[in-house]
Amino acid sequence: MSSVATSHAMPRTRRRGLFFPAMGLLLLASVVLGFWGTLFRPSQPLPLHQQVHGIVVTAWFVLFAVQALLVAGGRTALHRRLGTFGVVLAVAVIVTSLHTMAQMPTQWRLGGIDVDARRGMVSMVLWGNFGALVAYATLLSRAIAMRTQADAHKRLMLLAMFAIMSPALVRVFSLPVFAGLPAVPLTMAGLLALGAILVAYDLLTLRRVHRQTLWGVPFFLVVHLAPAYVLPGTAIDAAMLRMIW
Repeated sequence: MSSVATSHAMPRTRRRGLFFPAMGLLLLASVVLGFWGTLFRPSQPLPLHQQVHGIVVTAWFVLFAVQALLVAGGRTALHRRLGTFGVVLAVAVIVTSLHTMAQMPTQWRLGGIDVDARRGMVSMVLWGNFGALVAYATLLSRAIAMRTQADAHKRLMLLAMFAIMSPALVRVFSLPVFAGLPAVPLTMAGLLALGAILVAYDLLTLRRVHRQTLWGVPFFLVVHLAPAYVLPGTAIDAAMLRMIW
């Protein structure tokens, strides 16, 4: 009886272990697809700061997928050694993202976009991106603090990845195959779907929603999206725009 039970449990455990590598590869594929025409095969040269930012963020998504694959393959020692490099790369994601955001109005002007006429849209994009970085940094910091608790750590890391997916998703939903459909609402639906996938995984594997998922999903959605709709037009928005306008 014991050997039979073990033989049935092992395949189920392997399948469960494939969830996080599969999600890592899915997120990486979304980034490559979304930025294929602007970063990987650009029609015109990108400014240096955008190239650096693109390389750093792509490297971060590659590292996440590799780390998840290492854990699934039992290579936890190498996974831990790469963790130090991961912290450095995560900080680089935040720094290059903030610099790219600060340069955005100037780059849009150079691209022929009337940013003064679209001030509200600029604010919405900037605050949405800033909220995403806050959610990312918070979830990532908690994941690092809980790195010895595997179930919590891997969920928090995945949630941190979800928090910075909207730039890729909005570009994916702007591809010709989605012509005629609104990219921004589809992006929000995509973020909700990512959170729902993690909740569904918890229910299927744990028969309950993990504590980190329970607070992490609404946290990344609210902290990411709320600033884009609450802060434009406020005094803090005006102060921010004065610094970069």
